[in-house]
Amino acid sequence: MYTIQYQKADGSHELQQVDVKARSTLAIWLARADKPIAAVFEQTTPITKAMRKELSEWPGTLSRHAKDFVNSLG
Repeated sequence: MYTIQYQKADGSHELQQVDVKARSTLAIWLARADKPIAAVFEQTTPITKAMRKELSEWPGTLSRHAKDFVNSLG
């Protein structure tokens, strides 16, 4: 189970559970993100940097929010 932390328009954050079994499937989910991604967790462990790296090497098209996530500092 993975959790994505999104930033809402008002600046607050919202958590969304993603019930997938593999990081590769999570990467597909993130590549299509329709909200600004703030952080990514596997169970309770932050995997934000690892997912940024995976998306930076993504062979396909990234959504605007996924590109912003890859290029963000953190």
